[in-house]
Amino acid sequence: MKKISILVFFCLVYFSCKEKQTVFNIETKEMSDAEYPDNPNLESRHAEAKQKYFKSIILTERKAELFDLDLYSHEEGLCKIALKNLPLLEMMPTAPDFIKKDDYLTYIGVINQEWNRQQVQFKKGQFEVSGKTNIKVTRVDLARNCLNAYLWEVLVYAEDADGQEKLFWQCWFDFPKDLYKDLFEKRNKLSYETFREGLENWIDPESKKVDLSILRKIKTESEVAFEAVNNEMYPVIGERERKRKNIVFPQNITKIDDLLSDSTLFSTFSIPGYYNTKDPRKTELSRLGILEKVKKREIVNALGVKSIELELAFESNKDHSTQTKLVIGGIDVSLIPTLSLKDLNKGFQTSMGIANHSFYETIDYQQKHLTKDNAFYAFLLDKDHKWIDSHKIGIDGPLLYFDADDNTKLHLWILSFERHAFVGHYVLEVN
Repeated sequence: MKKISILVFFCLVYFSCKEKQTVFNIETKEMSDAEYPDNPNLESRHAEAKQKYFKSIILTERKAELFDLDLYSHEEGLCKIALKNLPLLEMMPTAPDFIKKDDYLTYIGVINQEWNRQQVQFKKGQFEVSGKTNIKVTRVDLARNCLNAYLWEVLVYAEDADGQEKLFWQCWFDFPKDLYKDLFEKRNKLSYETFREGLENWIDPESKKVDLSILRKIKTESEVAFEAVNNEMYPVIGERERKRKNIVFPQNITKIDDLLSDSTLFSTFSIPGYYNTKDPRKTELSRLGILEKVKKREIVNALGVKSIELELAFESNKDHSTQTKLVIGGIDVSLIPTLSLKDLNKGFQTSMGIANHSFYETIDYQQKHLTKDNAFYAFLLDKDHKWIDSHKIGIDGPLLYFDADDNTKLHLWILSFERHAFVGHYVLEVN
């Protein structure tokens, strides 16, 4: 009798837990080539790439705030892909605790995390494929794209006949709004209502003075020698090769300087998350026309760790009076690789803001480099030390690596809006 009671107890617990699981049935949005002519992957995708393959996503909440994501195909019995135990809280816009004492830093930190792409890669062994399929799925990516709240993507990669991993299928979907709000508040211990309007409607925050003392304490400061290499062309490889078609103006680019003008136009990233050359994005890249001075600071970051901060002071090549500063700090030098020019795309790169994840990273890397442990920050500031929206200027963030032939030299590249191009290349004598 006692054994039966124990069995009944565990059954009740099991079914009680099952009943508490929340399931979200989400429709996918797929685009044909005609709907998405500016797709940068058209020329480089899988030979059998599909525009219509998976019709829906089932998102299931598990214990400890982990989720399962299942992709279901249009045809019953065809390929199904499952991602298990997703740590979705790490993909929510986050204000780390060390900035919460400052309402303005908290606000622009959260907004910038939503406005910058976070694409997480799951490789073999980290997803399950079942059902009938002839494709060799090698990777599945989940992305929170850099538009309004709730706009997410799934990308499926497969091995082509030549053995190369290429994009096979992509979809867009709306993250459940109530779940987003709940996860945001669990993650931040802050009311979502404070941020809702800006996150949902891409409303620019007010430009206010940024208090960098919240983020670091300066130990030493020195001016460093530098070389501006903007009179040369950047390597048009990898992402820059795929996205070259989305530089609307100028068309004939022979050097980075050609882009440092307010006439430069990039393809806009439009809802739900596609490039659109018919609605070009204006820039103010003349503000970064002339690099005047570079300072290096030895700092103790907000987490109490010694690191460095770089401040690049620019003068406009348009009016020679507009001053702009690019401040990059909380830099963990151990994360910056040593590379040759041909491998620059492997450099450390991240977006403007506070404690952001990189644009692209594996799930393993993400889980080893959590937001709460990330003291990195990057801002554009005006002459009065007020925050400038980097998207309006036309940049996404820095890419850094040490020179393979001389590791005293740090290469700092500036990624353009949507990483279509590089709009700055500077070699800094940091050691």
